[in-house]
Amino acid sequence: MVSTLSKADKLKRENKVLHSIEFKYGGKPVRGWTIRHGDKSDQKGLFTKILENLLNMQNELKAQLKPLEKKKEYMGLVKSRMDGSQKNHAGRSISIASAIKDVCSKSEPKKKAEIVDILNPFIGSSYDDFRKEYDSICFEYNSLDLKQKAIKLYMNSFYGVTGQSDSLFYILELAGGVTSAGQENIKLIAKFVKKKGFEIKYGDTDSLYLICPDFYYEKCDLVYNGGKGAISKLEYWTEMVKITMGAMEKLRNEINGFLKLKIRSDYLKMAYEEVLFPVVFTGKKKYFSIKHEDAVNFGLKDPFIKGIDTVKQGKSQLFKTIGERIMSEVRDINNERSLHKIVEDVLRDTIINPNQWSFKQFIETDAWKPDKDNKAVQRFMERMQEKYVSRIPVPGGRFSYIVAHPETTFDLHGRKLKPTKGEKMEFADVAKELGKELDLYHYFEKTIIGLCAQFIMYHKKYEPQLSSRIMQIKDLDEKYKQIDDYA
Repeated sequence: MVSTLSKADKLKRENKVLHSIEFKYGGKPVRGWTIRHGDKSDQKGLFTKILENLLNMQNELKAQLKPLEKKKEYMGLVKSRMDGSQKNHAGRSISIASAIKDVCSKSEPKKKAEIVDILNPFIGSSYDDFRKEYDSICFEYNSLDLKQKAIKLYMNSFYGVTGQSDSLFYILELAGGVTSAGQENIKLIAKFVKKKGFEIKYGDTDSLYLICPDFYYEKCDLVYNGGKGAISKLEYWTEMVKITMGAMEKLRNEINGFLKLKIRSDYLKMAYEEVLFPVVFTGKKKYFSIKHEDAVNFGLKDPFIKGIDTVKQGKSQLFKTIGERIMSEVRDINNERSLHKIVEDVLRDTIINPNQWSFKQFIETDAWKPDKDNKAVQRFMERMQEKYVSRIPVPGGRFSYIVAHPETTFDLHGRKLKPTKGEKMEFADVAKELGKELDLYHYFEKTIIGLCAQFIMYHKKYEPQLSSRIMQIKDLDEKYKQIDDYA
């Protein structure tokens, strides 16, 4: 990496092939040049060699993950079939053999042989033995996945510190060059897929979620005929997912051929990851769906979630349950209601049927970090110093609490008090022992309604008018941020 024209010219005279970097930082132009190493070891710098070695380590772990991932996925489908049948038939579950046959019959023909090879050894197994093997595979998969993600994080930190001004590795030209190259490549790919008729539903720095052109589904649309045709809704959805999988695999190969021509290397590639259907986007980087990878997975119980608050640490079971109910009903193949109507129904049931909730479901957790400006936790711990100092966790330790209804709501002068959350928090076990009353206003008005709002904030009725200032903003990140705030 060189940052002056004179050094770049010197390298050119030595017949080095250079890659030029240009971008603006703080309103000022920044220029730099790197040598195109052409995958020749003697032309690569230390930075490149370190990252390549780390990438090779990650790829080795990914190679070990691949067969485990398939086994986990296909066994998960069998388990879901069996659990589903047990729920639908008053505790009577179908056999392992029947569940395997069902999974195989709904898989793509070209993948059926692989699925049969993985699942056939379990045909004579009991449910308990099958469950134990499935849990073991999940544990092994998760362990390897954590390792490869740790290496990815380590690799990303190399890039991160080059843009950190107080770092010994600070090279602004390199950090900006990586960012600008990534932006340029994703823009090239976006333009490429749009020319082929695909719609970009969602995209970020390194991924795109696409919608296939309508003509891919014309035949199955005709056969389904709005529910009046020769196939069921499940068969229709299954066929659409299979068509999408095939289309995306073909498109991936075309994109990678295009990238190789553009950047003159096969180092950078895009991978097909999954088909999401049905899918709901609730905001920027916030969505949930049924995830289909190598096989159609409508039998899977758990949704694929990104950015929805129900997955955040510390939330109460009440909060998680309500979010899960909404997502479950949206994903139900027999659902005919809009997302807005589902949210209304779940919220109404939550409030008018309070007996379904136990004290335990209102418990939340947080971490005690004395140096962090968490006003609620700071105030709570300040109060506990006077009452239950022995219960205060060590710095960094987590604790369980509930938000209690204030014992007094007016002061001596008859003025209404407005206690903060930190003044109403109580250790969960203490509150239960003392029979403290829960502050239902906090749980429902302050948290649950906020969760429900996340699911419907992009409904047309909550959007700003097309003529409003927000809708005229050109920067999409800023535009959607302000739409979120408005909603």
